[in-house]
Amino acid sequence: MSDWLIGALTLVFAVHLAAFAALGLRRREVYYLALVVTFGLLTASFALRLWEAGPVVADRALHQWLRYGAWAAAVISVSWTALRVRRRIQAGRQNCS
Repeated sequence: MSDWLIGALTLVFAVHLAAFAALGLRRREVYYLALVVTFGLLTASFALRLWEAGPVVADRALHQWLRYGAWAAAVISVSWTALRVRRRIQAGRQNCS
């Protein structure tokens, strides 16, 4: 992956991190924590990739470990979102009856 793409993705992830952190603080909902963790890990991972010789932990580059954590956080975030959507749909159906 080229350096300009890594830099662009770092910026995109950082903007999402700031936006979801602000929303979470304003709305005081724990739901945003999974999004903040996901985008925080992605931002850190891609920022580390800008330096070719990043730290190595257990024979893997640290940015890879951060990405693995981001994948796990994304699974939690997507699952949480699906549950929220399902509850809203069920609540809408009950209100229409």
